Formats: sequence, structure tokens, C-alpha cells
Amino acid sequence: MITSLLLVAGLAAAQDTSRLTLAVAVDRALASYPTVAAARARAAGAAADVGAAQAAWLPRVSLDGSLNRFQEPMVVAPLHGFDPTNPPLFDRTLIQSGLSLNWTLFDFGGRTARVRVQRALAGAADAALAGAELQLIARVVTGYLRVLTARDLVAAQDQRLAALAAAAARTRQLIAEGKAARVDGLRVDAEARRAEADRIGSAAQLDVAEHQLAQLTQLPYEAVHGASLVHLRLADPTYATDTSAAVRAALVARARQASAELHEAEQRARAADATLGVARAAWFPELRVAGAYIDRGLWTGDFAAEWQVGVALSYPLSGGGPGAGGVAPGARPGRRVAERRGAVRRGCPHRAAVARGGLRHPDRLSRGRSQPALRPRRPDRGAPLGNRGSGGAGPHHR
Repeated sequence: MITSLLLVAGLAAAQDTSRLTLAVAVDRALASYPTVAAARARAAGAAADVGAAQAAWLPRVSLDGSLNRFQEPMVVAPLHGFDPTNPPLFDRTLIQSGLSLNWTLFDFGGRTARVRVQRALAGAADAALAGAELQLIARVVTGYLRVLTARDLVAAQDQRLAALAAAAARTRQLIAEGKAARVDGLRVDAEARRAEADRIGSAAQLDVAEHQLAQLTQLPYEAVHGASLVHLRLADPTYATDTSAAVRAALVARARQASAELHEAEQRARAADATLGVARAAWFPELRVAGAYIDRGLWTGDFAAEWQVGVALSYPLSGGGPGAGGVAPGARPGRRVAERRGAVRRGCPHRAAVARGGLRHPDRLSRGRSQPALRPRRPDRGAPLGNRGSGGAGPHHR
């Protein structure tokens, strides 16, 4: 949700080898990251399943051939009459070839329901792909912001160290002139050591953030470490600053409209409803037509061809199959999916509130939930000299 609202500046800027924009980082991640590739493969498989389900509407044409060897001589062709003057042929080796056609004319909506199921599952797979892409984009945006924040923090701490070094030099000069106590110099030195420790910790966090961004974008660490990043800004800060109920309602509506998880749940609910139609159709007969052109003969020849056409009615009375469990098994998944869809829909306001809180406090975007804050420890209120700011004021003495 935060990613959909974080419209950044500089996305259309000219690219060079020393600059890594957020657009380039996102494009590289989407092109090669395994989770998105797996989601694309599942979406492609679901689309192929739709074509397989639609193929059941078409007639099936097949070309068959067989060569059989019998223990005793067998009649070569079916007997359609008996003529004593022209007895039928018998042989132990028979050859048969034919062209057959089978077509289900009516099945009480079974095939239509199966196509609806596969289309809904394909829509769910597309929504899952969109969700995987959004999650990856959010991770890249978070990693990008963490690198920016860590670099700014390291730069600020470098300035703090420089200010403390200047303050230490001034303090030593004052001590030499007898205008400051030795304890003031010790305090400055202690603060400098503390700032150095903070600088080491921030540099380590920067190294981790750059490695994570390199792993997400499939770039070498050296390329990320040496590249300059473009600072980001919100193109529309309304959601972060306006606290009116109308803005909150618009944010929730936008969250529901853009939620890939909610769209996936809706598509799976439709698939469950269509599965119920498949279960109902299994209780009714199927009407089929069949035709064939068959050529039979001996190994040495004497082939005789004939055609045949028929109509068949298939009605399952008992035993296993799609309708053996009744309609209830198709309804139970529908209820489960509907409950999940309702839970996702009810969770949208909470997620929108979390996203809005992240926009109002941008520092939270630059670190993960398990990551420590990228900021130095605040000095004690009674600490002297440069402890209260990076500017590094001169030594305090009476």
C-alpha cells in the first residue's frame, strides 16, 4: 500500500553507470527475482488450463490402428449377413485402422462450469502475480530508502566527528592556557569515542542495506556500493497530511481496489461457486455422438472399409466420480473462500491506517521491523560540549 502511494521524483531522469534510480532497481528486481518468476509460471500454467478446459467443447477426432495376432483364426470383418456361396474370411493375423469422432453434445453445464473454474483460477493466479510484484516492489523501495537513510546518517556522523575533533583541539588549547579543566578534555575525548562507535555501527548497517539491495536487484555489491542514489519524495502528500474522514475513506477504498490479495480471494470465491456447478452437473446424464470409418483386412491384403454413426447417453447411477460426494463438498470450499475474502476485506482499513502512519513517519519506511533504528544515541541532558548536536559547540566552562 505504501508503495502504491510513494510516487518518486526522478524516475524519468537520464541513466548513467554511476547512478542507480529507484525505477532501475525495481525493473531489475521484477525481471529476475525468483518469487515473481515463479508467480509468472503459475499464471501461465493457469492460462493454459483455461485452454484445456475450453477444448472439451470441441469434438475429438482420432486416427487409430492396430495389429492383432490370435491363437485361433478370427473373422476378418463383422458379419452383416450370411451367404453360403461367399463365406467370411478367417485369419490369425488381423489389421485394423480407422478414423473416429466423438463429441459431447450436452452435459447440463458441466463443461461450462469447468471453464468458469479455470478462468477464475487464472484470474486468481494473475492477482497472485500482481501481489508478488507489489511485495517485491515494496521490498526494493524499503531497501532503497534504507540505503539512502544509512548513507545520510553516516555522512552526518562524519560531520559530527569533524566537529568533535575541532572541539577537542580547542579544548586542548584552553587547557594549555589554563582556561579549562582537564576533565573537559576527557569529556570531549569520551564523546568522540562514542561518536566513533556510532559511526562504526552505522557503517555496518549501511553495508548490510547495500548487500540487501544488491541481492534484490541482482546487481554486484560493488555496483550498488559505488552508485549514487536519487533522493525520493511523495508526489502527493495529501494522504500523509490530511486527517479528514473523507481522505481516510478514500484511502480505504483505494486500498480495497488495489489489493491483489482481495482480488485473488474474490477470484477463488468465484472458482468455488463454479466448482459447485461442476458437482451438480455430475448428477445428470451426458449426450454424445460418435462416428468412425474403419478399414479391416489381412496381413496380405483383402481390406474392407465401412462407416458407423451412433448416439450414446451416459448416466452414472452409483460408484465414484465427480458426483459421488454430492453437492455439499463443492459448497464447503465456497464457504471457506468466502470467509477468507471477508477477512481480507475487513483487514483493508487496518492496512490503510498502517500505510498512512508510515507516510506520516517516513523514518519507519527506511528500516524493517527487525532492523534497529538508523540513528545515533541521544546524549544525556547534562552532557557538555558537542553532545547536544552535530555542530559541536565549544567547551563549556565557567
